[in-house]
Amino acid sequence: MFEFNFEVNETDSSDAGESPFKKTKLEQSNTDKPTTDNKVEWYQAEEVKPNKSLLNCLDLYELNSKEQTIGRIELRHLIAGSLLEDIKTHSDINSRDIRKSEESHSDLIAGVYEGGAKIWECTDDLLIFLSKTYEKTYWENKRVLDLGCGSGLLGIYALKCGGKVDFQDYNKDVLEKITMPNVMLNFANALTDDQKLERLQMESKFYAGDWSHFAQLTENDEKYDLILTSETIYNVENQQKLLDTFSKRLKADGIVLVAGKSHYFGVGGGLEQFVELVKCGEVFQSNNLWHSDENLKRGIVEIKQKTIA
Repeated sequence: MFEFNFEVNETDSSDAGESPFKKTKLEQSNTDKPTTDNKVEWYQAEEVKPNKSLLNCLDLYELNSKEQTIGRIELRHLIAGSLLEDIKTHSDINSRDIRKSEESHSDLIAGVYEGGAKIWECTDDLLIFLSKTYEKTYWENKRVLDLGCGSGLLGIYALKCGGKVDFQDYNKDVLEKITMPNVMLNFANALTDDQKLERLQMESKFYAGDWSHFAQLTENDEKYDLILTSETIYNVENQQKLLDTFSKRLKADGIVLVAGKSHYFGVGGGLEQFVELVKCGEVFQSNNLWHSDENLKRGIVEIKQKTIA
């Protein structure tokens, strides 16, 4: 049985003082959620720009990485165990949220950490689906957003197929310690370290923070042809923010591919429940593309704007 080790912290001044990022208070509407405070402070959105500090650990990233073959595409990514152990040992203010999750043995801490350091099962499901469904020519000139990216493997796959990809994750330290290094690991070995950094800075944008604020921050930017998101529907209270982000950042003829589990024990969300929410709205329609009943029930859903009769 799948279950998040879910922790909801009280919002107090001491906790806010420890965080290096700005937060903003948003009301929670679900009184059934196990919390001692009816408010969670969500990080405000910001663009996170790659800098030269990434080059200091590039050799270490190379040594602590593994390869994964998806169709004809080779992906490289950091080995999570080694990375998390290093962060716990040599943590600084820029990786405080990841360290806090490790020290509390929790994959989710409301308003603080959203599980981005781990590669969850449905990410592999969606990667395999992409490789079997879309030819490499599909990705040419496509603007893609990896939303709730974590390791960034979905976006990296799209990038290596020829798409123009941006990455978004709730935690800034996940982007800096995991996503950006993973993207750099997938650049050609023939490039120098400086060339890899320059390509990272030129080809993709990285955003941290709450979805609603991310949509506001990027409202004047070009919208996306395709939004990829995996394991982001577990929290019922955040699902409407997710749909609002789709609405604001997706092109009129664009699509969203959502991969998730049938039910997330301990936090209440699930794929079937999310699809019902989509159906109740006036903006989107959904289409079930793939499902598996083995072990954990999982699926992939396509979401796009409703057609006007």
